Amino acid sequence: MKLHTKWALLGAIAAMSLGAASAQAQVGLTSSVANVQINATKSSVLTVAVNSGATQTLASLTDNAANPFASPVNVTTTWDLNAGTSVVLVGSFATPAQALASGSNFITSTYVKGKMASGTPTTFTAFTQAGVGTIGTAGGSLTLFTQSAASLAGNRTDNLDLEIDLTGHPNLVPGTYSGTLNLQAIVQ
Repeated sequence: MKLHTKWALLGAIAAMSLGAASAQAQVGLTSSVANVQINATKSSVLTVAVNSGATQTLASLTDNAANPFASPVNVTTTWDLNAGTSVVLVGSFATPAQALASGSNFITSTYVKGKMASGTPTTFTAFTQAGVGTIGTAGGSLTLFTQSAASLAGNRTDNLDLEIDLTGHPNLVPGTYSGTLNLQAIVQ
């Protein structure tokens, strides 16, 4: 073997040895830590949905008598909360003195009654209560149920029966009366 070839071979072996040592020195080397901030929000839920009976109609009102509607309002209340002890469903009229109107003639909330067999008023009761918390109207509200929120997530479906009770109101002016009953839930 020629001297030149020997030196070349020795140089190649030396270079490989240095490269292997350099590669071994990098094993276990780590980078700095990079952070990723992760945020997620689950919002509380409180909903009221009218499943059926959103339009209630009486073809003919009779003076000085109770006038029940033919079918109930079927309502589902759903909640998923992080705090609170109860869920309350309230029905109310924005203007109790004009719960239903026909031109300048009115049926007050005193004559509109509701009951919820699975709720609070199990007999027909007038919408004349105060609101609850921030919902409802003074003198034009009715608490329909108070449900314990011991389990912070749940739902319930109820039937709200309504009537216009004109007992003691013998001379209602003829006309087509209409109004809006608001249903809203609140956490307490």
